[in-house]
Amino acid sequence: MTSALKLSGFDNKKRPRQDFADTLALLDDEAFVKRAEMLIWLSAFANNNPRSDYHWQANACYDEAKRRGKPELYSKAYDSAAATCA
Repeated sequence: MTSALKLSGFDNKKRPRQDFADTLALLDDEAFVKRAEMLIWLSAFANNNPRSDYHWQANACYDEAKRRGKPELYSKAYDSAAATCA
């Protein structure tokens, strides 16, 4: 596995986005899917706020799944999040 995803900048609370990326990298696949599902859902819920941190966090989950070489993890999280909205 390569090193954690690299994110620049700060979140809305002035915390480095890299801290979030480092946290994602530490999660096992099951915990990652659960976290990604929650963030995808929250991103959709915050669709009226384009500056919401949930948008870049959900995007980072996609990038983290690709970094792991397991894009299906993001697909699984997305499908689960979408199923709760139906």
